[in-house]
Amino acid sequence: MKYDKYLETGNCSALHIRAIDMGLLNQAIFGMCAILTYTYIIKWTASNLPTNFGGSWEPEFQDVVDVFRKNVESGKEKGGAFAVYYKGRPVIDVWGGYADAESYRPWTENTTTMAFSCTKGVAAILLVKMMELGIISSKSLVKDYWPEFAVNGKDNITVEMLISHQAGLIYLDTPLSLREYLTDREKWSRTLADQSPAWPPGAQFGYHALTFGLYVDELIQRTDPNHRDTATIFQDLIAKPFGIDFGMNTPLCEFARSARLVTKTYLQLLIDSLSFPRYLVPFFQIVAQPKSVMAKSVVSIVEYAQDLAKLNNPLLREITVSSASGTGTARGLARLYGILANGGSVDGDLLLSRDSIKYLATPIIFGKDSVFLTGEDTSFGPGTLYRKNPKGQDAVGHTGHGGQVANW
Repeated sequence: MKYDKYLETGNCSALHIRAIDMGLLNQAIFGMCAILTYTYIIKWTASNLPTNFGGSWEPEFQDVVDVFRKNVESGKEKGGAFAVYYKGRPVIDVWGGYADAESYRPWTENTTTMAFSCTKGVAAILLVKMMELGIISSKSLVKDYWPEFAVNGKDNITVEMLISHQAGLIYLDTPLSLREYLTDREKWSRTLADQSPAWPPGAQFGYHALTFGLYVDELIQRTDPNHRDTATIFQDLIAKPFGIDFGMNTPLCEFARSARLVTKTYLQLLIDSLSFPRYLVPFFQIVAQPKSVMAKSVVSIVEYAQDLAKLNNPLLREITVSSASGTGTARGLARLYGILANGGSVDGDLLLSRDSIKYLATPIIFGKDSVFLTGEDTSFGPGTLYRKNPKGQDAVGHTGHGGQVANW
């Protein structure tokens, strides 16, 4: 299989300038040299690590495995895993690279990693499971479960509006620290309840990058009769009964097998943006316009926005934020989505009904995202995001900040 045609490229335009400031020219030359030097160092480092690759696959999927292996061997894939379920059975389960390149710790069969926004798709599945069980209703008002929420113009927000990015709760005027989740839960809950929407709820939509999980987690714990947190109820209802190697957080006993997070510098983010031109606008919003709506939407939780390396702290990784904190294997996510793709049941046990799967797969909102200004149309379901596969069909699930993709 050839995948090169799916890689996105951008065109450069020439601009004629009558006079050039030599200082700016020198800075530009230095900047380009820095980028080239950085790229060379990364490739040199990757090429000097012993190649690590393993796994199993069915012969007819050899071409797919070869693409992944090539990425690992070239250093393009520093560390990761790839898994596919087809017609209810695993057909690809491979991994390679390093879980921690600095310590030469290889990626293994059981290495886990933070899924970042792929966690939203898993949270959506859990919410719909809770709807099936009658614990929560998509049409109910959030205030029915959380009375303190009904202030500052939020009294008409339904559960469905909240989870489909229509509520306008895209940032917090009072940023929270994950440590406050442990030390001051009253402030945590009060800050969420008191926040005013950025637009009249339901009037438009925009990606709730981090706040999605804050509100969903609070809602789940308040609606569950036993007041279980999201991580616990996910294990009880889905992960344990169906053998899913995934969790909504990283328990301390699981931390040792998780890949180390490496923070990207602004230079690295710029290089990534140059590879995918539609991300240049969001990059500019975050870096150059710190007061923009987009920038504000990613600083709701200090540790997630400012220094991802802080999330290598095992105590912080135990905290559940269902917009980003999910941790598991590619195999676990592939099994979860594979069950849904195969009708919702496995070995006679029902994870979700076909009606619930249809609800997850049906867009609730479609159009221009008011926050993530890529210029492209976006569609969201009840926590799910839709992407077109090479055949033009909708793939249901979610993508993640670290390059993760999980869908059916």
